[in-house]
Amino acid sequence: MKRQNRGFTVIELMIVVVLGTIMTSMAIKGFGMVSNQASAREARNVFQGMVARTRAQAIESGLPSILIADAQGDSVMIIGTNGIMENVRFGEEMGVDIQTTERLTRICMNPRGFANTDCNSFTSAIKMSFVRGPKSKSIEILPLGQIRW
Repeated sequence: MKRQNRGFTVIELMIVVVLGTIMTSMAIKGFGMVSNQASAREARNVFQGMVARTRAQAIESGLPSILIADAQGDSVMIIGTNGIMENVRFGEEMGVDIQTTERLTRICMNPRGFANTDCNSFTSAIKMSFVRGPKSKSIEILPLGQIRW
């Protein structure tokens, strides 16, 4: 009688398992890099939105509004007429590190929608980076409150 071979040998199964493990580890590493880049980009976009909200609050209320970015604490807050309006902790919420030349960056928006250079903590353009792992996204903040990528 002839013996029929059905199924796979142990060697064939082991090869498939090893190849699957290698491919999965490559995919996980790639996903981590994409995740880092997406988090850095999202943090930059959130910061830009907070600057816009600070400007809008000043225009709507007719009173100055202040945005304070704390690079050491990796947080940004908006202070309006009634106190703190919003506080985002980039380090805790997004795992992103804020890096800039100043420990505290203050942007004061006046009711006309421009930054008040007498109240700002800087007089020339500053660079702010949002870093997660090896990936980072940067913006440039100009003295009148404009944001450049």
